[in-house]
Amino acid sequence: MILIEVFISTFMRSRGLKVKKDMGEKTRLELIAKGFLDRSKKILSDNEHVFLPLKNSAASEMTREYGDIIYMEFESFKHHPKSYRDLLDLQPELMELLPTSFDIIGEICIIKLPEALLEYSASIGKAIIETRRSLRSVALDRGVKGDFRIRDLQVIAGEDQLETIHVENNLRFKLDPSKVYFSPRLATERRRIAEKIDGGRVLDMFAGVGPFSLTCARYGKPDEIIGLDLNPYCIEYFNTNIRLNSAEDTVTAFLGDAKEAPLGMGPFNTIIMNLPHGSIDFLDTALEVIDDGSIFLYSIVKKNDVMSTIDDIVKLTRDCGKEVVISSMREVHEYSPDMSMMAFDMEVRASPSPTKHHHDPQSG
Repeated sequence: MILIEVFISTFMRSRGLKVKKDMGEKTRLELIAKGFLDRSKKILSDNEHVFLPLKNSAASEMTREYGDIIYMEFESFKHHPKSYRDLLDLQPELMELLPTSFDIIGEICIIKLPEALLEYSASIGKAIIETRRSLRSVALDRGVKGDFRIRDLQVIAGEDQLETIHVENNLRFKLDPSKVYFSPRLATERRRIAEKIDGGRVLDMFAGVGPFSLTCARYGKPDEIIGLDLNPYCIEYFNTNIRLNSAEDTVTAFLGDAKEAPLGMGPFNTIIMNLPHGSIDFLDTALEVIDDGSIFLYSIVKKNDVMSTIDDIVKLTRDCGKEVVISSMREVHEYSPDMSMMAFDMEVRASPSPTKHHHDPQSG
């Protein structure tokens, strides 16, 4: 009888990890990044330790490095509504204004609200956290600010601390979205570009915390990647992410102005230009440090005036003594009702011939 009771007691318990309290947050983030934390159960603690519930798939030999494996009863989260809207009691005309999508960066949710909903922002933020247990903070995006065009964020629910680890394409990116700009909407685009790289040197002109560079290192075949950014916080996180993703042999981060710094670093075979509000202003520098190769340029343009952007690219290229073929042109996502973020894949060659410029309007 005693054996049966012990068996039932053990069977009802779940596997967890016991760590010192001062290591709890660091360990929690690492378990999330590796997919080991069971988010359907609540984290427990006492005066000295934190007890983290583990998924059944979490390998014991990999989790033991963080602390002691234990078995205990972890409380499961109660069933909760599928949509945050179900928890809000607003007038019908206000319910219609609630956002249907938002950016999730690690454990941080970033939302935009129209002015009519601002007074309800705390309730909206709390409702989002209630329905998405993986989140610990919700921040209101009040636009961009400063020379580095980072988001002006106001925490409306959860913890004030916004540093997090974002997992994308099986890569980990540590960042604070209040200090650096990062868009989770480009994950597919980053993978697409990476798979096009087959050898040669790559320049990531506006590297941020390294998502394009590190995706290219993981899924492409570059010989070397140089990533530039003018924001010191970006370079600090970029270097951390290089180590997190074991890319030290391929990727190097540099603090510098993309207008001048590349001039002493070329030539390059591939250049990535992800500065949607100003990439074309730096195209002359890119053309200086590439002979024959590919440029992937992102620009926010008016939907009814894409051809003028193409004309600008062609003119700049010719002025720099090169020729260009725009092999692909595609909408990455809508920026506003009349603006789109566009991706231009370009093949650049030296020794131009005025008759050789070509763009196929049906491409992309």
